[in-house]
Formats: sequence, structure tokens, C-alpha cells
Amino acid sequence: MKRHVSFLFAVLLVGSAPVFAATSGASAPEPSLQEAQSAAAKLGQLYDSNYATKNADAMARLYAEDGVLVSPAGNVIKGRTALRQYYEKRFSSGAKAHHIQVIEAGVQGNGGFSIANFSVEVPKGDGTFRQESGHIIAVYVRDSDGWHFRALEPSVAARE
Repeated sequence: MKRHVSFLFAVLLVGSAPVFAATSGASAPEPSLQEAQSAAAKLGQLYDSNYATKNADAMARLYAEDGVLVSPAGNVIKGRTALRQYYEKRFSSGAKAHHIQVIEAGVQGNGGFSIANFSVEVPKGDGTFRQESGHIIAVYVRDSDGWHFRALEPSVAARE
């Protein structure tokens, strides 16, 4: 848990610095809380629908060009090319039935952040599946072509 909290603070502080810098020139108004909440819900829905269709290209496009995912295994994947490759491997492994439910969202600079519950079915070695669940912390940004994840990190509950 300590690693997740430390990473969240690092993402919020470091990841938002370019966001604040980009908005300091008053180029675009800060989004409203309602816009940020709507963006969080929409990104979650798109994540789930792209996961269901196993569309690695669309998954990668949900992220900013330099977006970051910390995988459930703890690997840091950065940039759309690496993200596309990650999701291709994830889908070929058989992972399925991803569901996100946003429970909190807020505004930060020209973007926002959210905390969500999630679940996903992942293959076990014997051909069956187990459900993993936990929380996702996301930082997202609004740019010229819409809303994108800047950083995403799931926390998976310990297996018993």
C-alpha cells in the first residue's frame, strides 16, 4: 500500500506540473467538476468496451501520447506504442470482463483525477479464470483531441 500512496503523490505532483504550466497562459478554462466527473465516467466506459472487444489500438489511444500505466504486476508502461504492446499481450493471455465503476472524481488544472473500483477475469494456469478486483487511481488530461489518461495505477487486493 505504501508504494501506491507514494506513486499517487508523485503522479499528482510531477504529472500535473505540465498540466498547470500548460494552463497558466489562460489558453483554456479549467474544466468544471461536472466535466471532470463526466470525463472520468466516459474514460472508464471506453476502457471497458475496448477491453471487451480486445482492441489494443483503441486502448492505447485512451492515454495521452506520453501516458503511463503501472500494471498490476508493477511494471511501468509509458507511451502509446508500449501501451498497445502491453494490451496486445494482456488480451492474448485471455484476460476478459473488465469493469470500472468510478467512485470519486475531481478537477486538477486542465484535467482531473479519479478513484474507481474495478474487476477483471484473468486466466489461471489450468484453463479456468479468477476474478481480480481492487481500485484504480487515474490522472487524466484534456487536450486538443479530448480527454486522455495521463497515468493509471490499479491496486489489486492480496490473494488469500
